[in-house]
Amino acid sequence: MAALPGLLLAATLSGCGPLAPPQITNVSPAPSEGAVHTSRPLVVSFDMAMNQGSVESRLYLRTRKNRRPPGCSLARAARGLPTGCHFIWPSPKVMELVHPGHPWKTVTTYRVAIAGGIRARDGAVNSLSHSWEFSTEGGPQVSSIFPSDGGTLGPDQAISINFSRDMNPTAVRRAITISPALSGPYQLESSSTVPGRFLIDPQLPLTPGVTYTISVARSALDVDGNRLQRAVTQHFTVGSLGSTATVVFPAGPSASDYTEVLAASPPAVSGDPPALRVLATAAKGQRYLYVWPSPDGTRLAFELAGDQPIQVLALGTGKTASVLGSAGADWAGWSPGGEQLAFVVGGALRVYTVSNGTSVTLSSSLNMRGPLDWRPDGQVLAAVAEPASDPSRVALLSPALKAVTFLPTSSSGLAAQTDPVWSPDGSALAFTVGSGSSAAVWIYRAADASSPLSQVAANAGQPLAFLDLDTILVRQPSGALASVSTTTGIVTQVVGASAGQYPQQVAATAAGRQIAYTLEVEGRLQLLLANDNGSGVQRLTAFSASDALVPGPPYFTGS
Repeated sequence: MAALPGLLLAATLSGCGPLAPPQITNVSPAPSEGAVHTSRPLVVSFDMAMNQGSVESRLYLRTRKNRRPPGCSLARAARGLPTGCHFIWPSPKVMELVHPGHPWKTVTTYRVAIAGGIRARDGAVNSLSHSWEFSTEGGPQVSSIFPSDGGTLGPDQAISINFSRDMNPTAVRRAITISPALSGPYQLESSSTVPGRFLIDPQLPLTPGVTYTISVARSALDVDGNRLQRAVTQHFTVGSLGSTATVVFPAGPSASDYTEVLAASPPAVSGDPPALRVLATAAKGQRYLYVWPSPDGTRLAFELAGDQPIQVLALGTGKTASVLGSAGADWAGWSPGGEQLAFVVGGALRVYTVSNGTSVTLSSSLNMRGPLDWRPDGQVLAAVAEPASDPSRVALLSPALKAVTFLPTSSSGLAAQTDPVWSPDGSALAFTVGSGSSAAVWIYRAADASSPLSQVAANAGQPLAFLDLDTILVRQPSGALASVSTTTGIVTQVVGASAGQYPQQVAATAAGRQIAYTLEVEGRLQLLLANDNGSGVQRLTAFSASDALVPGPPYFTGS
């Protein structure tokens, strides 16, 4: 509350008896404050307890054009009658004129006057008049929109609109138009952490490659009923799924009963909630056994229960194609560019090519299984062969040459080789030798003619992915996640037990140096995202008992 300027203060009266007259000590809004919010109450403070009726009946409030505040009759308020404003006295020395739902008019100067004759409770009278002015600021404005004009939005991201003040959600929803119309419903929610921020969260992904126009009309109102100062129109284009850190995963009532496929990504702006999109929903009575999103985020392969063939869904068009000869498949993996899908069915390894819809068999007699991992150049596929009488071996298959070779036998003799994963540049292949607590991480470097095969770390566990050219993410025998240096063999724990629970399903991306994993949090399985050293943990899901959803294996798409 600002002090009233000296020239407006009444001089102390003298010669009027023993009682000193009441004085105004402060007013708010004050002339020195500049433009003020339209919801501000008018506050007048005195140096002594006042006769309230004598003050209220002498208050005058008009604009320079002699108009009273919207919906506010001071005469009715002074008599306690219904109007858009009323008087309250927080203390005997302070009077407030409040106007809930009927704010001051925007960009307006008001003149306030208190006529002479106000009385204190002790009967002292101030016979001088007092007056001052204050001005109000403009209406709410759109301060920013994400994405910016001409920018790009990932189909898994939310649109955010930031206003200069708190807004009426209903009026904001009615004022927003998006063209072309979204393919599904969307939610408009105000941010719980950033005042004036609204998120437009489509339930279905936006169509990649399409340019949208978003407009906010002047009919948008703030919480006081003020109209938007000016309308705003912006344009943005939708990129591919995975243009941000996107994790795709199945979800359903249980780990063996997935009914939908979701895409999750962290918020574009700190403080906003993570984005969650439905990519596909199983028809009533059906469930997903497996899902495999393509690394480039353009396609989704899935297999429904009941020995049905793999289906490939083009996320940009919604069209679905069946993969011939894939019924009953139990392992699959996309090539880096999403052009081919390798899968194992009945021990045979086959490759499906999206462009012509054909499938060819690479190996039919080696009892192949996964996991399947393509070399980053898409020319070689690593898998696991399990001959009937020999331990498992890591096999390298070339779809172009239709050739199969095996990694050299390690010094462990007949120990099984499993879980192959390629380095980001394709120069090295990590795999497991042995099993259980004795599982060791080995690495194969074809370019190193003198020593192509070497042990990285004993008893380290199962390699899951390369975090960079020198570091491998492994699952330790205990269930914890750890990183292993390929040069020093040093093992560093990344994610240990939380409340007695270890991470369950895990994915990693070297491009973003991130890991995604499912973990039980407060009795519910949730999907979490973290940096590759375990820091910066973010929850991408907040499933509750009412959701009845359990997240399945995560996959990174795009970057």
